Amino acid sequence: MIKALIFDLDGVLIDSEPIHSQVVVDVLRDVGVTAQESEVYDFIGVRNEEMWETMKKRHGIEEPTEKLLAMQKAYKHERFFNNKLTPIDGVLDLLRAAKRKGLSIALATSSPRYFAKYILKAIKAAVFFDDLVTSDEVSRGKPEPEVFLKAADAVGVLPEECLVIEDAYYGVLAAKRAGMKCIGFKNPNSGNQDLSMADYVVTSLRDIHLDEIID
Repeated sequence: MIKALIFDLDGVLIDSEPIHSQVVVDVLRDVGVTAQESEVYDFIGVRNEEMWETMKKRHGIEEPTEKLLAMQKAYKHERFFNNKLTPIDGVLDLLRAAKRKGLSIALATSSPRYFAKYILKAIKAAVFFDDLVTSDEVSRGKPEPEVFLKAADAVGVLPEECLVIEDAYYGVLAAKRAGMKCIGFKNPNSGNQDLSMADYVVTSLRDIHLDEIID
């Protein structure tokens, strides 16, 4: 029986993947690397630290990872913190429905905590979440299951009692490795993600009917 919903953030709560991808392209440009957004989509769901380590090897970038992270953070502040943010269609209704059914709700994201807290507040979703686990609390990001296992522990349920909502291949893989059920949300702005390992696949969050899933 499902007792908790665990949400990814980017691409599930807000349609942010195109912005994140452009930010990475801009940072790469600033260090002399020309890249396409399509390359960045391969890293959706991956922690920033791990993405930059791979990018440095791939493109021969000499700047320290800490500098790249700082540049990325500055661009993210500019793009996200100075603009009005809206939740993905149907997500607030889904959160309300989960609360009415007495489900625990957690966030499990590869984004840092400061960013996750800001986004939840900006889209008026913070009130629904019982706990959140971010990239700051894990040593190994998705596709490793650590973030989901910690989220389950944070709300006091077993992994098999959790239903994860993810938009990315690495996120779905991490959820399944954690022993959880998973809904793959086919967000067209998240690139061509392979969600075939998910237990269910939807093209709209409004297609998630908890009565048919949680019992």
